[in-house]
Amino acid sequence: MVLKIVKYPDSILRKRCLSVKRISKEIIDLSDDMIETMKKSDGLGLAANQVGSQVQVFVLNTTPREDSPTSEIFINPKILDQEGSVIEEEGCLSFPGLYLKITRYEKVRLHAKNLYNEDIIYESSGLLARAIQHEIDHLNGVVFIDHANKEDEQVIRDYLANLDASVETK
Repeated sequence: MVLKIVKYPDSILRKRCLSVKRISKEIIDLSDDMIETMKKSDGLGLAANQVGSQVQVFVLNTTPREDSPTSEIFINPKILDQEGSVIEEEGCLSFPGLYLKITRYEKVRLHAKNLYNEDIIYESSGLLARAIQHEIDHLNGVVFIDHANKEDEQVIRDYLANLDASVETK
């Protein structure tokens, strides 16, 4: 089932998500729905709080340049190592139409659980490493505008002012 994506400034995006204690049918169903939602929205990744759930789960399209994407589910993820630094343009499904130059680590190594409660170590670089950092930030209540460069401050102010104006006209 395709879920509604929570848009900024919804307060759930600023809340730290809770650790998953047990992989239940609800977590499995949520993960499946998140993958469907991510694919339908042409997203690279999606965190649980972006669909209104406050658990430490994110999904990732691990083959973004292929016609039939392969998705991975990460439960209670933690970055073990990171290296390098790169500045690239980044967007977010919770901030439609906003793209900013964000500095992220070039490579990351991640520990998480999968749906079978197995430990997984996932190493990534480039675009997928960027997406992993972005989604883990979401799970910690951090949004990508928090990492914006000084040059983008006015772009963010204008974007947020337009959000306020559209809320007032509704």
